[in-house]
Amino acid sequence: MKKLAFWILVSMAAVLVGYQLAQAAPFLVCDPQAGVTHYKITGDSFWTANVPAQADGSLRSDLAGIASGTHNIQIAACKQDATWGEVCSATVPFTFTKPAAPTAPANTRLAP
Repeated sequence: MKKLAFWILVSMAAVLVGYQLAQAAPFLVCDPQAGVTHYKITGDSFWTANVPAQADGSLRSDLAGIASGTHNIQIAACKQDATWGEVCSATVPFTFTKPAAPTAPANTRLAP
């Protein structure tokens, strides 16, 4: 009986982990761009440094820890040039809203 209870718990844990992975935070992304080494994101204190480009030159930034509310940002694609230093594109604006959590349950009690 103890072995059965153990395997039930292990199975439940696996399902919960799989569910959490499937519900991963959204990502800020863009199409691949040749030569881009990093992206500058300004207008929001969530990004404190440049975001390195993916291997294909695309942007992928995890938004898991971002605060609830509306975020107005500007994004520029940049590359590091040996002669000219950092060279960046014009910025493109992007606005999104992370919804707030619902309020806590009220009047919680047992019912007969």
